[in-house]
Amino acid sequence: MVDSTIIGRQLAEFTFPVDRSKVRELARSFGDNDPVWHDPEAAQAAGFGSVPMLPTWTVLADHWSEGGTPAMVAALGADLARVLHGEATWEYLAPVHIGDELTTRQTVADVSTRQGKRGGAMTMFTINTDFVNQHGEVAVRRTDILIEREV
Repeated sequence: MVDSTIIGRQLAEFTFPVDRSKVRELARSFGDNDPVWHDPEAAQAAGFGSVPMLPTWTVLADHWSEGGTPAMVAALGADLARVLHGEATWEYLAPVHIGDELTTRQTVADVSTRQGKRGGAMTMFTINTDFVNQHGEVAVRRTDILIEREV
């Protein structure tokens, strides 16, 4: 049964640094060894004002949350063994630079249920994560859809 009372609940808030080494590690994990992802001179030669962020770099922040994904799923009242990550979308609102400090706020935006194509109900959790820079601006908003499959 869907518990709509969790809509609006803040799941986590934490601050983390945008660190050059982590951006480089993420690029390398994708198999992209382009120095533009870590070298300011290479970034400027490529036409960037500074080292750019990879489009999905916000996933690095999830490792800063106390208890990580298991704690977030528990706060939803879901069973981690039955949860899938269904979708992620990003909205970029202000530039993010290496050296920035971002405060991340995760909140439950929606909870719903629907029938799966192979049978069984699925609970859909929409989680909004705002990444607020040290100037108080929301720089990035990420929306994740988590799916809890029926037993």
